[in-house]
Amino acid sequence: MERKLWIYDSFTNEKFKGNPAGVVLDGKGLEEDQMQLIARELGYPETVFIFKDDSKIKVRFFTPKEEIDLCGHATIAYGTALVESGMINVNEGENKIDIETNLGILPIIITMENKKVKNIMMYQASPKLSKDFILDREKLAKSLNISRDDFREEIDIVKAYTGVWDLMIPLKSKEALDNIDGNMNLIKELSRELGIISLHPFYLDENKQLYARNLAPIVDIDEEAATGTSNGALTYYLYSLGIVKDREEISVIQGEQMGRKSEIRGKIQIENGEIKVLIGGTALKIIEGNLI
Repeated sequence: MERKLWIYDSFTNEKFKGNPAGVVLDGKGLEEDQMQLIARELGYPETVFIFKDDSKIKVRFFTPKEEIDLCGHATIAYGTALVESGMINVNEGENKIDIETNLGILPIIITMENKKVKNIMMYQASPKLSKDFILDREKLAKSLNISRDDFREEIDIVKAYTGVWDLMIPLKSKEALDNIDGNMNLIKELSRELGIISLHPFYLDENKQLYARNLAPIVDIDEEAATGTSNGALTYYLYSLGIVKDREEISVIQGEQMGRKSEIRGKIQIENGEIKVLIGGTALKIIEGNLI
């Protein structure tokens, strides 16, 4: 049977910027190995498969190499696709939609304006931080091809989680971030040793503008232009340091060095005493097609 396959650029208002994701609008009947083959064939950082049964919606995410539990930019893409395909009915303003993922129910908030998607915010998995690991800073610097002196000393390098584990790496300057030229074999080694998916170096300027890069060769993504889960983890880490406040929205610029500038919005909300991490942005459809 034919299945609709749409391609979106996420976390951008400009076509051919941001981070691309494949969206298969009807995944019913596809086996796991078939979904993996489709994701590998498309070659995008992630492809998402939608399963809709009456009012229930489930999604599954695949990199070219393996299934993962959550993906930020693919969430922004499938949320937009749900509206543009007519799979869900939404009203002007905010619409909260429950979505089933491998991590349980993670709602998305779709904001409509003049019958168009203005913004999508996604709830991420319950955040966690870990300093319970041994880090060879010299090896880390070598893996990024920067100096050990480029790391900020007053802010710890930590593992952070809002769906997948990533390594948060605070840098002293935007120049150091721009100069990163990852040694993918070394990054894979570090990722295995630390039990993480990616390295997420970032720079915070004096105006609280964040800049980040994301390197995840362990899942066959050498560098990604926009990473929702990692920037959600970064938002939570900065909140834990008191840099980001409750309900304060932050902006992370990513993908500049790839020629695919992206903007990811992050926010912490305290709901019923629980810390919730939200990540958001917009997506543009660039291709409509069919799987045959």
